[in-house]
Amino acid sequence: MQIDFFLTLQKVVVLFLLIVIGFIAGRSKLISEKGQKDITQLVLYITMPATIFSAMQLEMSQERLHTSFLILGIMIFCYVVMFTVGMVLSRRLALPDNRRDIFQTALLLSNTSFMGYPIIQSLLGPEALFYAVVGAGFIFEIVSWSLGIYLISRNGTEKASFDWKKVILSPGILSILFGLVFFAFQLPVPEPIDSVIHIMSPATSPLAMIVIGLMLSRSNIKEAFKNKYLYLAAAFKLLIVPVTLLFILKAFGLTGPALVIPIMMIAMPTASYVAMFSGNYGNDAKFASQIVFLSSLLSMISIPIITLLF
Repeated sequence: MQIDFFLTLQKVVVLFLLIVIGFIAGRSKLISEKGQKDITQLVLYITMPATIFSAMQLEMSQERLHTSFLILGIMIFCYVVMFTVGMVLSRRLALPDNRRDIFQTALLLSNTSFMGYPIIQSLLGPEALFYAVVGAGFIFEIVSWSLGIYLISRNGTEKASFDWKKVILSPGILSILFGLVFFAFQLPVPEPIDSVIHIMSPATSPLAMIVIGLMLSRSNIKEAFKNKYLYLAAAFKLLIVPVTLLFILKAFGLTGPALVIPIMMIAMPTASYVAMFSGNYGNDAKFASQIVFLSSLLSMISIPIITLLF
């Protein structure tokens, strides 16, 4: 499967311009911090689940099931590698323990929902989005709401105990589970619900990008640009780990969606969950937000570069 470099660049530029719009809206106080939180909730609990559910309303086939499980297995392998790299690297850095936890989590969690889904859908189409949701999104949500929260909170002011309810009831997991039920039993979605879902789904991409811009507008940009650890995190997150895994998967003879989707998903910048969890559990939310900011900014360059390697 070949991905056109210039098409990727064009799509990334579109997303970048949406981020710029959010950034300007935040800096100009057009959208307040409360407004940002409200839009985030809208995306997380309404439009994103609609996008996920809509992407899974395809005809069942053995090929789709086989590809989904293959990508699921590949993503588990990728997360093991990312966790190991993050753990080893973070321990070698002259950072306080709480920032080491953020650094490790930043290398583990990619912006699967807000950037991964829009890019996969725009580049590869709705079928690829189905695989991205079932194969990559499912693992991402489980890892985020279990291991991600544990890592962020263990040296924070508020410790989090593992809670399966939080994992299962997270909006991403719930929408995937509902989608799987309808997919497995080929249940029709009644009108007008089906029309409402399809109307809401396209709103996810622009809103998600605008939210990222709003988050970036409230980051200390000058301070972020001066922090060498943020560049190190971005280098490993956006290029070193994805490129290494790309060549490993190629060596095993993987091609097509089973190669492209996992690599594209893990090559996304650090997930906004890292900043959100840091704020919720009393870790260094400022440092986490700066990692999200710099990796998101540099991903505008790295994502098109990754496509040249397929």
